[in-house]
Amino acid sequence: MKTLNERSKKYKLDFATAEDSKELLEIFERMDFKGNISVLFTRRPDPYQSFLYEGEKVFLPILRERKSNKIVGLGCCIVRRAYINGEEKRVGYLTGLKSLPEYRNRVPNIPKLYKQLYEETREHVDIYYTTILKENLFAQKMFEKKRKDMPEYKYCGEYTVYCFRTGIVTKAKKYILKKGDIEGLNKLWEENAHLYNFAAADLNFYGLERTDIYTMSDIDGNTVAACAVWNQQSYKQYIVTGYKGLLKIFKHLPLRFLKYPDLPKENIPVNYACVTAFYVKKNDKEIAECFLKKVAEAEKRHDFLMLGLHENHPLQDMFNRTKHIKYKSRLYTVNWGDKDLCLDDRLINIEVGLL
Repeated sequence: MKTLNERSKKYKLDFATAEDSKELLEIFERMDFKGNISVLFTRRPDPYQSFLYEGEKVFLPILRERKSNKIVGLGCCIVRRAYINGEEKRVGYLTGLKSLPEYRNRVPNIPKLYKQLYEETREHVDIYYTTILKENLFAQKMFEKKRKDMPEYKYCGEYTVYCFRTGIVTKAKKYILKKGDIEGLNKLWEENAHLYNFAAADLNFYGLERTDIYTMSDIDGNTVAACAVWNQQSYKQYIVTGYKGLLKIFKHLPLRFLKYPDLPKENIPVNYACVTAFYVKKNDKEIAECFLKKVAEAEKRHDFLMLGLHENHPLQDMFNRTKHIKYKSRLYTVNWGDKDLCLDDRLINIEVGLL
């Protein structure tokens, strides 16, 4: 059996460039989440550029096999500005920790990869965070346990992504839905974003157009809700690769007649969009529910919309009366110990489109 040092010498750490996209895509395409629904999350056609769309700075450490120079693993830190404890800070989202399946149990360098990532980013980041799917018990066990040379993963609650149907006609006599009202969106964002931890500090999301913006006003013309519908399918896709159990039967049923989204067809990119910059005056649940239903009614170009809410968000139970499919993740701050920034007790508002 080879020792840790002998195996370590077989690999070298590097940082990815645009020329590495083909190999990066191969790693993404070899990964899928196994559960009742097997989902491939990928970044076609160019993973390197895909990451660049999501942050002001992007750091992509990779692990190469020395003999073949082949990329066998990667990680990523996406740096952007967000509100933390009421102030603009530089947040680093840790994501994309992946390896080729055949190397998964042979590569001992995850601590080294993390160390190099931290050394490269520490002057650019005030606080790090990440998410792990609730069903991914292997990753939770690996990262939640305190280990030498690894950062501490501090659990910060559950984050739920709700997927809900579009095209259902609803009534809203008391309110008026508007499209393209960037002034109304900016007004609510400026009033509310700083009240949340991890809320985006600006609305410069790649590919977002004025025509993607929705607001809702009351009969007096006051803007009471706003959001944008963000389609990222050109560079980030979800593909269902298989169903198990009862879902193998449900996939053939027209669930839309029950007001649920139909289960996506296998091996075809899902036609979805993310609700982003979602703010409601005084977090009124009645207004929020009405607004989302009207936005979903208008968004027939997508099969379903996705909205992510942290467990402490005041609108978290808004979907109790709305048909939906959901999945959960665990949110963590990632702490190296030398300049950790602690979250205060504010509500958390993270954009699902930035995960």
